[in-house]
Amino acid sequence: MDTINVPIRWDLDSLYYGLDINRLEKHIKDLLERLVAIEFDSYSKILGSHELMIISEIITEIESIESFYYCLTTEEVEASSLRSLDTNISTVKTKVRQILLDVRKSLRNLSEEQYENWSHITNNRFVSELVKGGINESNAEREISSFSKETLSSFEDMYIQLRDQIKVKAYFNHLHTELSFAEASRLAMSHTELPEKENIFKELNESVALQANIFASIYNQMVGLRLTLYKMKSIDYLDETLKVNGISKEALDMMWGTVDNYREDFTTYLTIRAKELDKQRLSWHEYTSSSEEVTYKITFKEAVDLLSDALENIDSNMVEFVKEAISKKWVDAEQRQSKSPGGFCAPFISKRESRISLSYDNSIDSARRLAHELGHAWHFRQMKNKPSLLFSDETFEMTMAETSSIFFETLFINHLIHHTKDITLKTAILESKLKRSLNYLTSIRAAFLFENDFYECRKIGSLNLEKIEKLSLVSQEKAYSYALREYEPFMWMKYVQFYQASTPFYNYPYTFGFLLSTGLLEMAKTDERFPLKFQSFLSDTGTIPLELLIKKHFHIDLTQPTFWQNSLAQLKIDIESYKKYKT
Repeated sequence: MDTINVPIRWDLDSLYYGLDINRLEKHIKDLLERLVAIEFDSYSKILGSHELMIISEIITEIESIESFYYCLTTEEVEASSLRSLDTNISTVKTKVRQILLDVRKSLRNLSEEQYENWSHITNNRFVSELVKGGINESNAEREISSFSKETLSSFEDMYIQLRDQIKVKAYFNHLHTELSFAEASRLAMSHTELPEKENIFKELNESVALQANIFASIYNQMVGLRLTLYKMKSIDYLDETLKVNGISKEALDMMWGTVDNYREDFTTYLTIRAKELDKQRLSWHEYTSSSEEVTYKITFKEAVDLLSDALENIDSNMVEFVKEAISKKWVDAEQRQSKSPGGFCAPFISKRESRISLSYDNSIDSARRLAHELGHAWHFRQMKNKPSLLFSDETFEMTMAETSSIFFETLFINHLIHHTKDITLKTAILESKLKRSLNYLTSIRAAFLFENDFYECRKIGSLNLEKIEKLSLVSQEKAYSYALREYEPFMWMKYVQFYQASTPFYNYPYTFGFLLSTGLLEMAKTDERFPLKFQSFLSDTGTIPLELLIKKHFHIDLTQPTFWQNSLAQLKIDIESYKKYKT
């Protein structure tokens, strides 16, 4: 690719007011005042297209401000200012939702003729979204639903506070020290010296176990509340997650069924890895924690060049997009104490821009993460800024969200493996790829099995600690096909995904996105029209359920095994390549 400027700090000044929080707060206050004026008008009339369009514009604006807030959390901004900003953003979102609830309530009181007259002169999309939002719900149903959301959020907050208060006493860096839950988790899974890593993992589990009964109580309460709500609505506990992810039960079952049929291949690879480490079988921790058998450094510029080279084989528009994102300072790759582990991509749809945060340390993993987040940004670039009365979390399916990101990530890793000449290094990169792939297919499978079994058992009554731990272990044994010697009994306590207030069954969309992107990547190799299809597919995000969207653009039926089998066949090829490189 052409030489481009590769700054590692992002430009926030072109978005709103840079680090001037006071000006941003005033902007949010102005949005709230506009909403209050609209709310006052709604007392005397049914809101029409003009007022609803203003609300739609405010939704777009406040979501961009919320993205900007996430960016500010990585900067040296006072915690009190961030809390205030977060509170004010939530206030505006709550006011929007309250106004729209009142509109739906007013619509319920209209005569058929009045409703027809109103809908005839109102934007069709707004009418559809208001009706979809539940104008036929009774006041009692709305109140119960609102109470459930607030209570679930309280439980999530309780979980996070309890988890963050955990202190882990460990021997680290030749000193006895006290670690936070986050620090201990990071070191236990990523520290390169095995003895210290294993000891920290053991101490972490012992510290978590002290709070196990409280975690069990919180999770029992959350699932019990959801099941009560679902019973009132006469729906199954999977109905909600399937709806928000745009897929059918048949498609989900077909995906998992096909994954289960490949367990023998998973077992084969795990056996190979155990022998390499001179063990009969690996433990869960030995397999899932990081190892640096070979050190390979990739500078930020090299990672950008490698990704661009990889994308050139698919779509030159993607290459130009990466150039734009880097040269226009969308990416903040600097390592700072204020940054949390991992990374994120914050969208600004109306501006057709994104901002990406990650701590780039010249490792393969950080290069992979850069590709992943740029994949998200490519997705956001394709999305149209259409007027809507729905917030993006109501339309942006997680099954779709992880598709473009994993597409970029996988393409990057494949390119790196293909162009690496050193066999030892090539094998190490392939090993990291296989570990990532199996995480999507085993660890997340175990999480789904646990969650599903918990919901079934919770229908009868609360589960005690012994029962929960047993479900956790059994689910992992099944997912890993009994190939490990020890498992993680506290998986259900350590992962915040189980306690997400707004997203039950949070985990499986990652497996879905992984297999979908893998299958689409194979299609891209032979279909000349793929770039256009893929862009159109991403731009249609949220317009119709994902399963129908895939059928529309790629003529794929996800309720049939063929697509899933083709995706999983790539894993088998990688395992065979790994065996060949090792011999």
